[in-house]
Amino acid sequence: MNLHSLRNIGLAMAVSALLTGCKSGFLDLTPQSQPNADNFYRTANDFGNAVNGAYDALQSANQYGGDFNTLLEARSDNVLDNDPSSNAGLRYNIDRFIEPTTNTVLRDTWGSLYTGINRTNLILDKIDAIPFDATLKARYTGEAQFIRALSYFNLVRLWGKVPLVLKAGSTADARAYIRNEVADIYAAIEKDLTAAATNLPASYSGSDVGRATSGAAKALLGKVLITEQKYTQAAQVLREVVNSNTYRLLPNVADVFTVANKNNAEIVFAVKFRKGVGGVSEGHGLWFGTNIGDNIEKSLRAAYAADDKRLPLIAQIPVPSNVNVVPRKYYDEVSATNDVGNDYPVLRYADVVLLLAEALNEAGYQANGEALQLLNQIRTRAGVAAYTAAQLTSQTAFRDAVLAERRLEFPLEGQRWFDLIRTGKAIDAIKVTGITVPANRLIYPIPQSEIDVYNNPGTFAQNPGY
Repeated sequence: MNLHSLRNIGLAMAVSALLTGCKSGFLDLTPQSQPNADNFYRTANDFGNAVNGAYDALQSANQYGGDFNTLLEARSDNVLDNDPSSNAGLRYNIDRFIEPTTNTVLRDTWGSLYTGINRTNLILDKIDAIPFDATLKARYTGEAQFIRALSYFNLVRLWGKVPLVLKAGSTADARAYIRNEVADIYAAIEKDLTAAATNLPASYSGSDVGRATSGAAKALLGKVLITEQKYTQAAQVLREVVNSNTYRLLPNVADVFTVANKNNAEIVFAVKFRKGVGGVSEGHGLWFGTNIGDNIEKSLRAAYAADDKRLPLIAQIPVPSNVNVVPRKYYDEVSATNDVGNDYPVLRYADVVLLLAEALNEAGYQANGEALQLLNQIRTRAGVAAYTAAQLTSQTAFRDAVLAERRLEFPLEGQRWFDLIRTGKAIDAIKVTGITVPANRLIYPIPQSEIDVYNNPGTFAQNPGY
């Protein structure tokens, strides 16, 4: 099934009727009619539509379609929100670390993530009972496991302890949810991704290209394991991705992002979008577009060498028939339905390469080993000088070099904030922008709507300091 048909009328009706989401409170996660959900899952095609609905959650304007740009890039030292008057300062306050617990961006992102999780839970609850082709059933199962794992990975990194919901329950069940321990959430993520890596195919053909693959599951698992500081395990699974020879670095880094070159050999997994065609929109607004001044943090541009081929990708260029400028990385002409169609690169092969270099260094520093060669693959592609062993003479020096390289390689791709948190560098990095970050704001406040619904400080407390 074509991922670009996710919003066709038939699927939209099925998804809206059976896979309802939540914005006002966590209790809204359950389907409006469980008997209807039971009746819906009868055929392989029904599950195909439901899986498409799970991908659709990732496209939400509250996730990869928009708000992650605020929560992950404006929050970091890469992007400046310079418009305190827009939407009562909702995004400006996040950028400045002064968001209240009632901030609706946080509320809606929380709700969108759990909407996607609920959709995958319904699939995984129902699929074993319906007979159809075993290979297709395994694929649908793996896609649901991958999306659920990605959603929980984002939740736990944004908020810390969150409810771990692995079944589509009733309203009564929802009232008993608690904020589960971080370790338990990561264990569930690992389990889903390990299973997905087995269930998913290595590649697709035709209109299915762009769906989650076994390589995407392994790459995401490697990132999860590094976040957990399980470096030896991470190196093992990431090396499997490298050795598969499925992916490669494109010679010209700019080619990775052009809308005419989607699904290229460097994309391990991207959230798919397509701008309006025939009056039907499945696109998004201009990412990081601005008409009120430079919104790229000065320290980011200053970090590049003048001849770095990645530097032009964050240059702001005009969009025809629009008042905004937009970073070249996400340039696309606006359609008649006032949207654009860039895909969101969640996992690139360059990410796999740098993660493997990081894992190898953390597992055991070697002055001139494989980790250095991997790091230099990224630098050489960018046209900048390779590091020598004499420049990176300790594990700490190599660690700092990898973090710096990740900033240069992945700006505006939702990586920087999580990288800073994972490496313990957030407070120092943000200080360069003139902002002092309170230690409690390294995770976001639980949306006040959820605190109010549960009203139980023992099992559903607010994060400290909020």
